[in-house]
Amino acid sequence: MNRLAAIVAVCLFFSIAICAAQTQTPADPYKPALDKLQAITTMPLDGWQMVGTDLPNGETPGSAGSEAKTIALRQNLQLPVWLYQTVEIPQKLNGYSVSGARVSLNLNIGGNTGTLITVFANGNMIARGDEDSQVPIALTQSAEPGQKLLIAVRVLPSGTVGCCGGPPETRLEAASLVFTPLKTRPDPAILRQEIMAAELLIAAYPDGKAERQLQLDFALRAIDLAALDKGDQAAFDASLKAAQAKLGALKPYMDQFTIKAVGNSHIDMAWLWPETETVEVVRNTFRTALDLMREYPDFKFTASAAQAYVWMEEKLSLIHI
Repeated sequence: MNRLAAIVAVCLFFSIAICAAQTQTPADPYKPALDKLQAITTMPLDGWQMVGTDLPNGETPGSAGSEAKTIALRQNLQLPVWLYQTVEIPQKLNGYSVSGARVSLNLNIGGNTGTLITVFANGNMIARGDEDSQVPIALTQSAEPGQKLLIAVRVLPSGTVGCCGGPPETRLEAASLVFTPLKTRPDPAILRQEIMAAELLIAAYPDGKAERQLQLDFALRAIDLAALDKGDQAAFDASLKAAQAKLGALKPYMDQFTIKAVGNSHIDMAWLWPETETVEVVRNTFRTALDLMREYPDFKFTASAAQAYVWMEEKLSLIHI
């Protein structure tokens, strides 16, 4: 390559790089603060141990624990399997005091096949369900720093085949402890959600955007993250209250919007399973929806296939929902 060709190539490279940089989505200026608010209320749980067999009384593994192997998140698991994690409640999480907080286990086991999941804490069963019924599980209503918990998770195949085909796959997608402070303290997680909601709505509509953006900026600046580094919990909590108060300036604008959500269920119609099993799945799903409607009168539900309603109408006299 001659000198002129080399110069042209270098200029072309930098031109492409500059154009690419200009077309990239600008960085979210609020991300550092939002990430910090999440980091002080959510503790990721990595390094799970696995025993690849269905141990009797595996909730207290005993000597069988010596056979456990460390697994990575999203690693394919061969069922049945026991998963173990020993956690200690910290005094502080990234500088934030969690003493007295409500602690929940957020567990996500996914894949393309049905599973039965049973969760134990210190040998006591605290939850049982399938891959579709996973919700945060309360571990304690008042965190005591130094308290240790042995979490044991038993995962069995349910015999239900998922919709995606291919070889069976089951994975521990994510796991974390979630800390919710006492009601007398402001909740960083709620403030984080309020900021993200305001940010999205402000970005969506140009009219008055600059003024609303400034109001949101004022709220973010009120959060005193440096107080955590100094160990001043009272000052940090006070700053969260101040930030929420400043967010109040956006309330008239936010109140213009209404979000309507309808519960939905998509059920594969006899896909890799008999029609009779499909009808049973539909019945169970409708029963759950009706239970929710009784508990929450405003709850709405819809199924994605008209055939589901046809089956329930045809079999209503035979099947007690």
